[in-house]
Amino acid sequence: MNAVIALCHFCEAHGPCAIFCTQTLRDTKIEDLVNLEQPQQPGQKTCSACNYTLGRNNNNAIYSKDTESGATFVSTKVATLQEVANLVKQAAVRSLSCEINTNKDNNDGDGGFVFFGDSTRGHILSHTFRVSDLQARGYYQLFSIIVLMKDKYFLLNTKPFLAEHIRKISMELQAGAQRTKAAEELNYSARQRRLSGAQFLMPTPRSLLELTGEEHVFAQLHSHFAWILLAGSRFLTEHITFGNLPWLPPQSSGRPPAQRLTYNSSTLPMIQMYEDDPEQEGFFSLRHIKKVVHKDDFATICYCALTGVKIIVRGAPERTVLFMMCLKKLLPDPMHQLMRIDAQHQHSISSEYKIISVSNDIAVPMASSSVFRIDFLDKHVNGNDIVSVKWPGELPRKLPDLLVKLLKAVKAVEEKTFTELVLNKQTKVLIEEWKNKVICLNQAKSGSVQAKLKKVLGVQPQDQSLINYWSTHLH
Repeated sequence: MNAVIALCHFCEAHGPCAIFCTQTLRDTKIEDLVNLEQPQQPGQKTCSACNYTLGRNNNNAIYSKDTESGATFVSTKVATLQEVANLVKQAAVRSLSCEINTNKDNNDGDGGFVFFGDSTRGHILSHTFRVSDLQARGYYQLFSIIVLMKDKYFLLNTKPFLAEHIRKISMELQAGAQRTKAAEELNYSARQRRLSGAQFLMPTPRSLLELTGEEHVFAQLHSHFAWILLAGSRFLTEHITFGNLPWLPPQSSGRPPAQRLTYNSSTLPMIQMYEDDPEQEGFFSLRHIKKVVHKDDFATICYCALTGVKIIVRGAPERTVLFMMCLKKLLPDPMHQLMRIDAQHQHSISSEYKIISVSNDIAVPMASSSVFRIDFLDKHVNGNDIVSVKWPGELPRKLPDLLVKLLKAVKAVEEKTFTELVLNKQTKVLIEEWKNKVICLNQAKSGSVQAKLKKVLGVQPQDQSLINYWSTHLH
């Protein structure tokens, strides 16, 4: 798992800081880590809580290697990469100051965990807890365990797994501190301490080793953190989903559901020809739409397809089928039933179909703000189709996030950054991502819950038109 796990504490002398960091280093030889040096830190801290040793021989690092994956897990006082160390430092300050869960119900499975961060400083899952210390102010020290990674959704999806095991680690540290506290109270009662003011005789904060009485506490932490990093990468694997979410009934097979296009029987052979021929996969991509329509009209037709504006494609079937197959890629599989290829009757236009192709002998409505028309003309230029695009509507100032990403993907193909096949894969990933977002929002039972969920999923106001359209067809 590409993440950093750190133990942080609030030092009474130096403030909040990270004191133990574990991260994964791949393609790294163990021999290169034997003499691992810590980055130089300005103003070296002298208290025992911040300036401790990781072992009997004053080692700078603890490391272990998984022979199966080849990953090396290294634990140091400060993250080995300076850029990561700065991110961990910022996260440590927030986890011990402003980002603290005030829920004191330890029986609540979500109590004590806070999610915060952004794409620049990383996304953090933080668990703050208290460790007993009779010599500290308030008779406890404040600690936190943070998980820092760049992948927001991976962190959120693995949160139940991470929370379960991080809580076990914090309870283990608290249990060790309780044993130390009990032993100290046998020699010196609480009343004697209050009367003598003994808590002020030793102002230097004590280290975790002293608090827990466990000589190998940092070795144990390394073992716990390294296992979480290793198991976390196997706990959740990322792949393109087809709607088989926990609240949906399981599908009968691992293959995606059938594409439910509505078509005329005479058009079926053409559709099957392109669907069954893998060499055609790279042809009916979004780039083909951009070749047919004018460059300025490409974003418009994509916007209409994504937000539910009715699109009518008029022309001979042999010229419109490919275009319709490309438009199909702008909708998730369950919404393919909203498309009608080569409609033979005018009543199909006034029905619930949102993307329709008709022949030239069928009358169609005039273009309006709710109807986008594309007419394939009889003329050809160098073998390319000539079309007439009509839509009096206007694009909003801010486009939906999905459309912005699709436009960037098509531009990358034009710049030969990647191929048509990669564009199709990227389009599928983006469509499925937003399909799952809409399904998640549909599960929200109140406006406040949906607002919080939108914030977590990164849904902006400009995405609302897409959500309104998709949510009525995705359940």
